Amino acid sequence: MAKKPEYFVHESLQDRNSLIHYLRALLQGIENGEVILADDDETLTLTPNHLTLMNLRASKTKSEQSLRLKLSWTTQLTDESDSAPLFIKSKKSKKGK
Repeated sequence: MAKKPEYFVHESLQDRNSLIHYLRALLQGIENGEVILADDDETLTLTPNHLTLMNLRASKTKSEQSLRLKLSWTTQLTDESDSAPLFIKSKKSKKGK
């Protein structure tokens, strides 16, 4: 009998510094090969491998902007990848802010 998939879902309103903190923790987990997601109700541990599919989506309207990043990998290595380059730039912060 196949094991049921495990899910972790968390949604909350965060300020910019908190988002940066979470993204850095996620980056560190990916670098170390283990991402642990937890809140009061549940915990899920993921083990990303060296070949990861990245799906990035962004949208912008007059009243809302969104950025969605999806990372997925299999537990078995495959040679299927899209080698199209991606460019992400950030605006330099103004001094004094």
